[in-house]
Amino acid sequence: MFKKAFPNFLKSFVADTKVYLFVLIVFTLLLGLHSIFWLIPGIFSLIILYWYAKRRLQIHRLEIDKHVDFLISELEQSTFQALQEVPLGAAIFNAKGYLIWHNDQFYNIFPLEKITSLRLDTIIPELSLGVINAEPGEKKINIMGKTYLLTYKTSPLKEQEEPIFLIYLQDITTLEHLTKDYENEKLAIAYIQIDNLNDALQGMSDGQRSTVLAEVNKLVGAWIAEFGGVYKRHSEDTYFVTLDKEALLYLMQHKFDILDRIRENKGNNKTPLTLSIGIATDEDSVFETGQKAQSCLDIALGRGGDQAAVSINGAMQFFGGKTTALEKNTRVRARIIAHTLQDLIAETDIVFIMGHINEDYDSLGSAIGVAKMAHCLRKPVHIITSGQGVSLSKCAELLPEYHEYDNVFISGAQAVELVTPHSLLFVVDHHRASLSAAPEILELASKKIIIDHHRRAEDIIRDTLIVYLEPSSSSTSELVTELLYYFENLHDFSRLEASLLYAGIVVDTKNFAVQTGARTFEAAAALRKAGADPNMVRQLFSEDLATAKARAQLISSATIQPGGVVISCCELLDIPAASVAIAQSADILLQMEGIICSVVIANIDKETTLVSARSLGKINVQIVMEELGGGGHQTVAGVQLKQVQLATLKEQIIALIQKQLEECKKNESNPTTRS
Repeated sequence: MFKKAFPNFLKSFVADTKVYLFVLIVFTLLLGLHSIFWLIPGIFSLIILYWYAKRRLQIHRLEIDKHVDFLISELEQSTFQALQEVPLGAAIFNAKGYLIWHNDQFYNIFPLEKITSLRLDTIIPELSLGVINAEPGEKKINIMGKTYLLTYKTSPLKEQEEPIFLIYLQDITTLEHLTKDYENEKLAIAYIQIDNLNDALQGMSDGQRSTVLAEVNKLVGAWIAEFGGVYKRHSEDTYFVTLDKEALLYLMQHKFDILDRIRENKGNNKTPLTLSIGIATDEDSVFETGQKAQSCLDIALGRGGDQAAVSINGAMQFFGGKTTALEKNTRVRARIIAHTLQDLIAETDIVFIMGHINEDYDSLGSAIGVAKMAHCLRKPVHIITSGQGVSLSKCAELLPEYHEYDNVFISGAQAVELVTPHSLLFVVDHHRASLSAAPEILELASKKIIIDHHRRAEDIIRDTLIVYLEPSSSSTSELVTELLYYFENLHDFSRLEASLLYAGIVVDTKNFAVQTGARTFEAAAALRKAGADPNMVRQLFSEDLATAKARAQLISSATIQPGGVVISCCELLDIPAASVAIAQSADILLQMEGIICSVVIANIDKETTLVSARSLGKINVQIVMEELGGGGHQTVAGVQLKQVQLATLKEQIIALIQKQLEECKKNESNPTTRS
């Protein structure tokens, strides 16, 4: 008990008094040793000293409490004064969302009578108790034409069970204006190129050429002057343009109407001129902006021209592309590419060829054609397949008769073990890694070549030696056929090789009905002369009864939308040739009277949905499919999706098509110019 009482006893003394106490105790003990009677005054002195020390301690504590109360009062007054005078709107709401306090700045922001009786969701509709309760945060809101940064947080009180909510409003209108001005004044660089100058001016005299070029320069110069840009023509068909981001946003809003102006200004030209535009902004430096603009121009040209490719905020957007890519009259590029391929194949130790997943006859035919190139130079070759599709299985049925193709077709897993550092990989009939039959091979092959006829996508396979992309061509099989005839060591085609290349042209032209030019018929005639067998092609395109029934089901479920658009939806099409039936149904629906665009949507399994779209040209189905992650041509496009709702997908496609139709009507009825 003494051990507990003694420390409490000592607490009654301040530091200097404890010294006196120690001295007095020692002195009293010494006196007690001399005489016991001296203990009485000593103990009495200890009692007096204890009383004095305790009283002094109480006074000292009282003074400290007064000083602390004074500091708290001053702090509260200063805090209140600061909250009243600080250039921020501050307010406190209770747990039920009612305003319980606000400063004058808050009242000035919301000049409302009896503001204390209003709820949070009435004063600030953009904010709710649920949002505040989740976690502290901030957001921008507009109040009476000004922009404020709204900061909110929860502050629990010890004396209350329910929390209170703190709101702060900071006027950032000036900062927002400065930020907007900074964004609008960012540098944008554009490259403009006339797509088909030589073809359009072919056969003209120098005077006529000068007249046409002068008219184009006048139109381009007037267009650039509209948005305050500066341009320099640095070659006969190329312009360099600088502008600001605000002007670029204006051009995007008006869909780059210069494309229509140039195309419609045909004059005496047999072939209308078209432009390709590449524009970039929001890059880290002027150099990177220029590089990106040149890359955008390459993409626009690779997609067939007559369009603008814009890189803004780190994303690509495309405008135009309303016309079909014009067929090139010269084969100079094909000859140069063929000679380059011949040298590259001769230097490699093994050749790999890869088409897209779920190969069609254009993919297989062009792959066989490239394999023919390797055979001409006596190089080992393998065609990497996805193992999917009716086309591949029918082709495999014909291979046993042709021993030169024994063990040529392999899977991606087999190819992984065979790829060497000196291997050469051909990517045919596609140029996007996500569509490849075996995407893992792209990482292993150091030397890659793309041969394709689809319009160039933003996510094209990178680090390639050659990109032979010709959107004006009917099919990749047509391109490969042209290249083959420039090979020096070309020997006769086998019946299989000629027939598969011919089938590739037939399937992509819909029996020579779409995307067909003079060079298409020349390539088909050459293949027919080389031994292409129509009976074999007919055998390849034969179908079973299940496919015919599925096609009939898709056609019967079609509905016509406003504007001449027909759409068919099917919950599940569980047949081996589902993709073929979907594509054929879209082709048949487009042939109906009054139809300008057809779309067929169907699930081929529980997770995968295929979409096939066709158009007569007024609707650019490539743009529609690109919005969904697919691609193709202006009149033929498609996409494969995973785990989507058919109803939602259908509404999304209808909205994208109707948007194009509205833009067409607007352009036809009300041409716009910048004020």
